[in-house]
Amino acid sequence: MRFFYFLIAIGMVSFVLANEVALVKKLNGSAYILREGKEIPVEIGTKLFEKDIVYTNPESSVGLIFKDNTRISVGPKSEVAIEKYIFVPSENKEAFVTNLSKGSIECITGLIAKINPDAFKLKAKTATMGIRGTHFIVTAD
Repeated sequence: MRFFYFLIAIGMVSFVLANEVALVKKLNGSAYILREGKEIPVEIGTKLFEKDIVYTNPESSVGLIFKDNTRISVGPKSEVAIEKYIFVPSENKEAFVTNLSKGSIECITGLIAKINPDAFKLKAKTATMGIRGTHFIVTAD
């Protein structure tokens, strides 16, 4: 019976890890993630998931690296939501949709923008941009 519970636990851990979309690689100052209504303090190594919202404080920044090697630097006083993230190139399933509500981000796109340029979108208050694989900076006031 213990072996059965062990298999269930391993399956649950695998499920959680499979849904991870990014990691915090750099942190200057302080920030938090809003996940399912709970505020989670950001630390280097913090895992991000689809639907997470990253908030940075004044004079703070967060560096994220996604599974497809997209790198996003979130600037001070920013709010960035990971609305949709799918990266399963073996099944031709890619999607990267983020929403910058306020603040700024700097981005170097990864494999999703190279494999399927139409799958990479950044929303801001007044526009939605399709990115074709590049390095860019966006500010939303």
